[in-house]
Amino acid sequence: MDDDALLDYWGSYLAASGSTNKSIRERRIALAAMLRRTERTLLTVTRHDLIRDLGRPGIKASTRSSYKSTYHGFFAWMQEEQFRADNPAVRLPKVRVPKVEPDPVTTDDIEYLLASGIYRRTRMWVLLYAYQGFRAQEIAAVHGTRSVDWDRRRLLSLDGKNGKEVWRPLHPVVWDQLETWRTSGWLFPSPRDHEKHVTANNVSRVLSAAMKRAGIDHRPHQMRAWFATEMIDAGTPTIVVSAAMRHGDTQSIERYVRVKDESIERAMLALPRITVPDRSGRRVA
Repeated sequence: MDDDALLDYWGSYLAASGSTNKSIRERRIALAAMLRRTERTLLTVTRHDLIRDLGRPGIKASTRSSYKSTYHGFFAWMQEEQFRADNPAVRLPKVRVPKVEPDPVTTDDIEYLLASGIYRRTRMWVLLYAYQGFRAQEIAAVHGTRSVDWDRRRLLSLDGKNGKEVWRPLHPVVWDQLETWRTSGWLFPSPRDHEKHVTANNVSRVLSAAMKRAGIDHRPHQMRAWFATEMIDAGTPTIVVSAAMRHGDTQSIERYVRVKDESIERAMLALPRITVPDRSGRRVA
Protein backbone atom coordinates (compact mmCIF):
# COMPACT_ATOMS: atom_id res chain seq x y z
CA MET A 1 0.00 0.00 0.00
CA ASP A 2 1.09 3.56 -0.61
CA ASP A 3 0.81 6.27 2.05
CA ASP A 4 -2.66 7.46 1.04
CA ALA A 5 -4.06 3.94 1.04
CA LEU A 6 -2.54 3.24 4.47
CA LEU A 7 -3.97 6.45 5.90
CA ASP A 8 -7.39 5.70 4.39
CA TYR A 9 -7.42 2.22 5.91
CA TRP A 10 -6.23 3.58 9.27
CA GLY A 11 -9.00 6.19 9.14
CA SER A 12 -11.56 3.41 8.63
CA TYR A 13 -10.07 1.53 11.57
CA LEU A 14 -10.35 4.60 13.81
CA ALA A 15 -13.91 5.26 12.66
CA ALA A 16 -14.83 1.67 13.46
CA SER A 17 -13.39 2.13 16.95
CA GLY A 18 -15.53 5.23 17.54
CA SER A 19 -13.15 8.12 16.76
CA THR A 20 -14.78 11.28 15.43
CA ASN A 21 -14.22 12.58 11.90
CA LYS A 22 -12.54 15.67 13.36
CA SER A 23 -10.08 13.58 15.39
CA ILE A 24 -9.26 11.35 12.40
CA ARG A 25 -8.76 14.36 10.13
CA GLU A 26 -6.42 16.11 12.60
CA ARG A 27 -4.27 13.00 13.10
CA ARG A 28 -4.07 12.40 9.38
CA ILE A 29 -2.97 16.00 8.78
CA ALA A 30 -0.25 15.62 11.46
CA LEU A 31 1.12 12.46 9.84
CA ALA A 32 1.02 13.87 6.30
CA ALA A 33 2.88 16.99 7.48
CA MET A 34 5.52 14.84 9.18
CA LEU A 35 6.10 12.91 5.95
CA ARG A 36 6.55 16.13 4.00
CA ARG A 37 9.09 17.42 6.52
CA THR A 38 11.09 14.18 6.71
CA GLU A 39 10.75 13.37 2.99
CA ARG A 40 10.03 9.77 3.96
CA THR A 41 7.13 7.36 3.54
CA LEU A 42 5.16 5.56 6.23
CA LEU A 43 7.16 2.41 5.46
CA THR A 44 10.60 4.03 5.49
CA VAL A 45 10.45 6.71 8.22
CA THR A 46 12.82 5.91 11.10
CA ARG A 47 12.98 6.61 14.82
CA HIS A 48 15.72 9.15 14.17
CA ASP A 49 13.48 10.92 11.64
CA LEU A 50 10.69 11.17 14.22
CA ILE A 51 13.05 12.47 16.91
CA ARG A 52 14.38 15.17 14.60
CA ASP A 53 10.82 16.08 13.64
CA LEU A 54 9.70 16.36 17.27
CA GLY A 55 12.84 18.33 18.14
CA ARG A 56 12.44 21.03 15.51
CA PRO A 57 12.27 24.55 16.95
CA GLY A 58 9.22 26.74 17.13
CA ILE A 59 6.57 24.33 18.45
CA LYS A 60 5.02 24.24 21.92
CA ALA A 61 5.65 21.38 24.32
CA SER A 62 1.95 20.49 24.30
CA THR A 63 2.05 20.24 20.49
CA ARG A 64 5.14 18.00 20.63
CA SER A 65 3.34 15.77 23.13
CA SER A 66 0.30 15.54 20.86
CA TYR A 67 2.45 14.66 17.83
CA LYS A 68 4.33 12.04 19.81
CA SER A 69 1.07 10.40 20.86
CA THR A 70 -0.19 10.39 17.27
CA TYR A 71 3.04 8.88 15.94
CA HIS A 72 3.15 6.19 18.59
CA GLY A 73 -0.48 5.17 18.09
CA PHE A 74 -0.24 5.08 14.32
CA PHE A 75 2.98 3.07 14.05
CA ALA A 76 1.84 0.65 16.77
CA TRP A 77 -1.21 0.04 14.58
CA MET A 78 1.01 -0.48 11.50
CA GLN A 79 3.05 -3.04 13.42
CA GLU A 80 -0.04 -4.85 14.67
CA GLU A 81 -1.45 -4.94 11.15
CA GLN A 82 1.94 -6.29 9.95
CA PHE A 83 2.57 -3.41 7.57
CA ARG A 84 5.87 -2.87 9.41
CA ALA A 85 8.01 -5.23 11.43
CA ASP A 86 9.04 -2.42 13.78
CA ASN A 87 7.54 0.59 15.48
CA PRO A 88 9.77 3.63 14.89
CA ALA A 89 7.82 5.60 17.52
CA VAL A 90 8.91 3.30 20.37
CA ARG A 91 11.04 5.03 23.04
CA LEU A 92 10.68 8.52 21.66
CA PRO A 93 11.92 11.16 24.15
CA LYS A 94 9.57 12.03 26.98
CA VAL A 95 8.07 15.44 26.37
CA ARG A 96 8.01 17.67 29.43
CA VAL A 97 4.89 19.81 29.29
CA PRO A 98 5.03 22.60 31.90
CA LYS A 99 1.82 23.03 33.87
CA VAL A 100 0.27 26.44 33.37
CA GLU A 101 -2.12 27.94 35.90
CA PRO A 102 -5.61 28.38 34.41
CA ASP A 103 -6.29 31.94 33.29
CA PRO A 104 -10.05 32.45 32.85
CA VAL A 105 -11.58 35.61 31.52
CA THR A 106 -13.23 37.82 34.13
CA THR A 107 -16.90 38.66 34.48
CA ASP A 108 -16.02 42.25 33.54
CA ASP A 109 -14.31 40.93 30.37
CA ILE A 110 -17.45 39.10 29.29
CA GLU A 111 -19.72 42.07 30.00
CA TYR A 112 -17.38 44.41 28.13
CA LEU A 113 -17.18 42.04 25.16
CA LEU A 114 -20.98 41.76 24.96
CA ALA A 115 -21.27 45.56 24.99
CA SER A 116 -18.45 46.11 22.48
CA GLY A 117 -20.66 46.27 19.40
CA ILE A 118 -20.30 42.63 18.31
CA TYR A 119 -22.99 41.12 16.09
CA ARG A 120 -26.02 39.31 17.51
CA ARG A 121 -24.67 35.95 16.39
CA THR A 122 -21.30 36.59 18.05
CA ARG A 123 -23.07 37.59 21.28
CA MET A 124 -24.85 34.25 21.28
CA TRP A 125 -21.52 32.47 20.82
CA VAL A 126 -20.17 34.31 23.86
CA LEU A 127 -23.18 33.23 25.94
CA LEU A 128 -22.93 29.59 24.83
CA TYR A 129 -19.25 29.56 25.78
CA ALA A 130 -19.72 31.33 29.12
CA TYR A 131 -23.07 30.02 30.39
CA GLN A 132 -23.24 26.56 28.81
CA GLY A 133 -19.52 25.82 28.85
CA PHE A 134 -19.72 24.79 25.19
CA ARG A 135 -16.66 24.29 23.00
CA ALA A 136 -16.35 25.95 19.59
CA GLN A 137 -17.40 22.83 17.68
CA GLU A 138 -20.45 22.38 19.92
CA ILE A 139 -21.47 26.01 19.41
CA ALA A 140 -21.13 25.71 15.64
CA ALA A 141 -23.41 22.63 15.57
CA VAL A 142 -26.41 23.96 17.53
CA HIS A 143 -29.54 22.88 15.64
CA GLY A 144 -33.06 24.18 16.17
CA THR A 145 -34.71 20.75 16.32
CA ARG A 146 -31.93 18.24 16.87
CA SER A 147 -30.17 19.95 19.77
CA VAL A 148 -32.73 22.26 21.43
CA ASP A 149 -35.50 20.84 23.63
CA TRP A 150 -37.82 23.87 23.61
CA ASP A 151 -40.30 22.32 26.06
CA ARG A 152 -37.83 21.25 28.75
CA ARG A 153 -35.30 24.02 28.08
CA ARG A 154 -32.35 21.75 27.47
CA LEU A 155 -29.46 21.80 25.00
CA LEU A 156 -27.69 18.86 23.39
CA SER A 157 -23.94 19.05 22.82
CA LEU A 158 -23.93 17.97 19.17
CA ASP A 159 -20.45 17.21 17.82
CA GLY A 160 -19.11 16.95 21.38
CA LYS A 161 -15.53 16.01 22.15
CA ASN A 162 -14.84 12.29 21.60
CA GLY A 163 -18.37 11.99 20.23
CA LYS A 164 -19.92 12.69 23.65
CA GLU A 165 -23.39 14.12 23.08
CA VAL A 166 -25.38 14.84 26.25
CA TRP A 167 -28.35 17.00 27.23
CA ARG A 168 -27.79 19.79 29.73
CA PRO A 169 -30.15 22.45 31.20
CA LEU A 170 -30.22 25.83 29.48
CA HIS A 171 -29.08 28.77 31.59
CA PRO A 172 -31.83 31.44 31.82
CA VAL A 173 -29.56 34.07 30.21
CA VAL A 174 -29.03 31.78 27.21
CA TRP A 175 -32.70 30.80 27.09
CA ASP A 176 -33.86 34.42 26.95
CA GLN A 177 -31.70 35.03 23.89
CA LEU A 178 -32.29 31.62 22.31
CA GLU A 179 -36.05 32.13 22.19
CA THR A 180 -35.50 34.79 19.53
CA TRP A 181 -33.60 32.23 17.40
CA ARG A 182 -36.35 29.64 17.02
CA THR A 183 -35.63 27.74 13.83
CA SER A 184 -35.93 24.22 12.48
CA GLY A 185 -32.43 24.28 11.00
CA TRP A 186 -28.90 25.23 12.01
CA LEU A 187 -28.79 28.28 14.25
CA PHE A 188 -25.52 29.28 12.63
CA PRO A 189 -25.63 28.11 9.00
CA SER A 190 -22.61 28.32 6.76
CA PRO A 191 -22.74 31.45 4.57
CA ARG A 192 -21.73 29.29 1.59
CA ASP A 193 -24.10 26.37 2.15
CA HIS A 194 -27.12 26.70 4.45
CA GLU A 195 -27.40 22.92 4.54
CA LYS A 196 -24.25 22.96 6.70
CA HIS A 197 -23.31 24.85 9.84
CA VAL A 198 -20.35 27.20 10.34
CA THR A 199 -17.07 25.56 11.29
CA ALA A 200 -15.51 25.51 14.75
CA ASN A 201 -12.57 27.42 13.28
CA ASN A 202 -14.95 30.16 12.17
CA VAL A 203 -16.40 30.46 15.70
CA SER A 204 -12.92 30.62 17.25
CA ARG A 205 -11.56 33.04 14.65
CA VAL A 206 -14.47 35.50 14.92
CA LEU A 207 -14.48 35.44 18.73
CA SER A 208 -10.70 35.79 18.91
CA ALA A 209 -10.85 38.85 16.67
CA ALA A 210 -13.69 40.36 18.73
CA MET A 211 -11.78 39.83 21.97
CA LYS A 212 -8.66 41.37 20.48
CA ARG A 213 -10.59 44.45 19.32
CA ALA A 214 -12.05 44.77 22.82
CA GLY A 215 -8.55 44.63 24.33
CA ILE A 216 -9.20 41.31 26.08
CA ASP A 217 -5.97 39.30 26.14
CA HIS A 218 -7.55 35.84 26.27
CA ARG A 219 -8.63 33.07 23.96
CA PRO A 220 -12.34 32.22 23.52
CA HIS A 221 -11.81 28.82 25.17
CA GLN A 222 -10.94 30.63 28.40
CA MET A 223 -14.61 31.49 28.75
CA ARG A 224 -15.06 27.80 29.57
CA ALA A 225 -12.51 28.36 32.32
CA TRP A 226 -14.72 31.20 33.63
CA PHE A 227 -17.70 28.82 33.56
CA ALA A 228 -15.88 26.27 35.71
CA THR A 229 -14.08 28.72 38.00
CA GLU A 230 -17.19 30.68 38.94
CA MET A 231 -19.16 27.51 39.73
CA ILE A 232 -16.38 26.15 41.92
CA ASP A 233 -16.03 29.52 43.66
CA ALA A 234 -19.78 29.45 44.37
CA GLY A 235 -19.32 26.16 46.22
CA THR A 236 -20.51 23.77 43.49
CA PRO A 237 -19.14 20.22 44.02
CA THR A 238 -16.38 19.28 41.59
CA ILE A 239 -18.34 16.29 40.27
CA VAL A 240 -21.22 18.61 39.30
CA VAL A 241 -18.90 21.06 37.54
CA SER A 242 -17.24 18.17 35.72
CA ALA A 243 -20.63 16.91 34.52
CA ALA A 244 -21.64 20.42 33.43
CA MET A 245 -18.48 20.62 31.32
CA ARG A 246 -19.09 17.11 29.95
CA HIS A 247 -15.71 15.80 31.07
CA GLY A 248 -15.01 12.10 31.27
CA ASP A 249 -13.39 12.49 34.71
CA THR A 250 -13.11 15.06 37.49
CA GLN A 251 -9.34 15.50 37.06
CA SER A 252 -9.81 17.44 33.82
CA ILE A 253 -11.33 20.28 35.85
CA GLU A 254 -7.85 21.21 37.09
CA ARG A 255 -6.98 22.56 33.64
CA TYR A 256 -9.83 25.08 33.82
CA VAL A 257 -10.37 26.19 37.41
CA ARG A 258 -8.28 28.96 38.85
CA VAL A 259 -8.64 29.15 42.62
CA LYS A 260 -9.15 32.78 43.51
CA ASP A 261 -6.89 34.56 46.00
CA GLU A 262 -9.94 35.38 48.10
CA SER A 263 -10.76 31.67 48.42
CA ILE A 264 -7.19 30.84 49.38
CA GLU A 265 -7.19 33.67 51.93
CA ARG A 266 -10.46 32.44 53.48
CA ALA A 267 -9.00 28.95 53.74
CA MET A 268 -5.78 30.30 55.29
CA LEU A 269 -7.68 32.37 57.86
CA ALA A 270 -9.63 29.25 58.83
CA LEU A 271 -6.42 27.55 60.00
CA PRO A 272 -6.14 27.10 63.80
CA ARG A 273 -4.37 30.00 65.52
CA ILE A 274 -1.13 29.10 67.25
CA THR A 275 0.83 30.99 69.84
CA VAL A 276 4.24 32.16 68.67
CA PRO A 277 6.94 32.64 71.38
CA ASP A 278 8.83 35.91 71.39
CA ARG A 279 12.64 36.07 71.28
CA SER A 280 12.91 35.43 75.01
CA GLY A 281 10.89 32.27 74.66
CA ARG A 282 7.76 33.63 76.25
CA ARG A 283 4.45 32.73 74.64
CA VAL A 284 2.63 35.76 73.28
CA ALA A 285 -0.87 35.97 71.93
